[in-house]
Amino acid sequence: MKKFLLVTTFLIPFIAFSQNATKSQEKRSDMITSYVIDKLELSDEDAKFYKKVHLAQIVDNAINVRESNASTAEEKRLIYRKGYESIRNKLVKKFGNKKAQLILKASNEARNK
Repeated sequence: MKKFLLVTTFLIPFIAFSQNATKSQEKRSDMITSYVIDKLELSDEDAKFYKKVHLAQIVDNAINVRESNASTAEEKRLIYRKGYESIRNKLVKKFGNKKAQLILKASNEARNK
């Protein structure tokens, strides 16, 4: 019984404070991923992987900005740069360097539209 209470006590904060994507984050991610998927004609499996990784990165960036109390553009730029490197590494691991670069380039095009 003690173990149950102890485990429950430690798990509740992780569950209660875990971050889910907001509607605006999901909408932004869907816009970008749809553009990339259509432009590069990704397979269903690759598209699902990219959607998952991209949305997770958007949420992680938002959490990191909030946790670090980043207020200046330079502070946020450092966080976004780390996020970019993270998603780049995941894409390179899954697709290889050339295809990962194409995905990131298409993602930037969609973001700037």
